[in-house]
Amino acid sequence: MQKGDFGGTRGTEGVDPGKFYSSSMAQSAMGVTGSPQNSANLKGKLAALEELIKNLDEELNMHKTAVGQLRSDKEMIESILTLKTQEVKKTLTNELFRVEEEMKKHFSHQKAENARLQQQITQLKSEKTVLQQQLVGLKRKIEELEQQVGKDEQ
Repeated sequence: MQKGDFGGTRGTEGVDPGKFYSSSMAQSAMGVTGSPQNSANLKGKLAALEELIKNLDEELNMHKTAVGQLRSDKEMIESILTLKTQEVKKTLTNELFRVEEEMKKHFSHQKAENARLQQQITQLKSEKTVLQQQLVGLKRKIEELEQQVGKDEQ
């Protein structure tokens, strides 16, 4: 296996475990297991794998922490939204009640105004009828007076 397979001095990023296993198996199959160079090479590979596992474990823990934080944020946002929704619902309910009460007040006021105007209309109709009767009576008197004036002149 080559030094570049484990990323060299860059750490364990980009390590392909499949390359390690296939390379290891190839070495075992060739029977190169007893040499000191191979032993050092295996120790290096083992150390690199342990470092990879350590880094992956740290990364996994970091992602678990991030997921936990995101869940916490989600719950907090849901809680805030629930409170805001309840607040808006309460505000709208109060506003609806206020508007209904105002409408009832205006409705009763309008009803009273309508009754007052209807009473005035009825009164004016009565006065008109009385005035028409008086007018008819006055016309008769004028006719009678004209007839008397005509008789008196003759």
